[in-house]
Amino acid sequence: MNLFLQQLLKLQSLDQMALDSKKQIENIHAEIERIQGKTSQLEAYLTQKQQSMQQQELQYHSNASQLQSLEATLTKQKTRQLSTKKMEEYQALENANADLKRKIEDLENQILTDLDYLETEKKAYMQWVATTQRDLKQLQLREKQLLSAKQSLQTTYVQQCAHVSDFEIHLQDPFYEAYTILRRCGKAFPIIVPIIKGNQCSGCHLSVSGDTVAKATRNTQPQCCENCGRLLFVEQKN
Repeated sequence: MNLFLQQLLKLQSLDQMALDSKKQIENIHAEIERIQGKTSQLEAYLTQKQQSMQQQELQYHSNASQLQSLEATLTKQKTRQLSTKKMEEYQALENANADLKRKIEDLENQILTDLDYLETEKKAYMQWVATTQRDLKQLQLREKQLLSAKQSLQTTYVQQCAHVSDFEIHLQDPFYEAYTILRRCGKAFPIIVPIIKGNQCSGCHLSVSGDTVAKATRNTQPQCCENCGRLLFVEQKN
């Protein structure tokens, strides 16, 4: 294997390491976005639950206040009834008091039902809040770890890209030009691969023509696989 081919394979190795780092950064970024989305969802649901619980408590206190008002009205009407001398007015107050008593009884039953419900709901709510807050802390911790890992990888990636640039700055050859064209086009790595037993491209594992094998063996001009387009070379036997 000539020196330039060795350098090209070294360049490919450096490119591959940089590409791997870039993919890791992209994967971590996607995971961070997923965690942030999950965190926002939990926080929104937590706020919704809090508002729902507050609304139920407000309704309970409103009913309790209404009950006090009805009981006060009933007391006044009973006092007024005792001082009433007219039978018609007395009977009217009696009917009104009976109606108030029914409303008070219905409201008391509703308040008792609401109180039992609130106690059960509040207990479940507090357990849910504790679990949700624990989940949020775990998500925040995971996000912090991923951000740190992303920052470290970004530093490594910048260094790797700089290393690639420094390494290839003096490379000038038809093989190098072909390699950079394929790299620029987004050809999947590895870009340069050996021809293996059976005259197969080791990139796509399909057969290449005898003419291509012969030209690749001479190693004078870049030869590409007719199937996948990768650059080919023939490994020299010791």
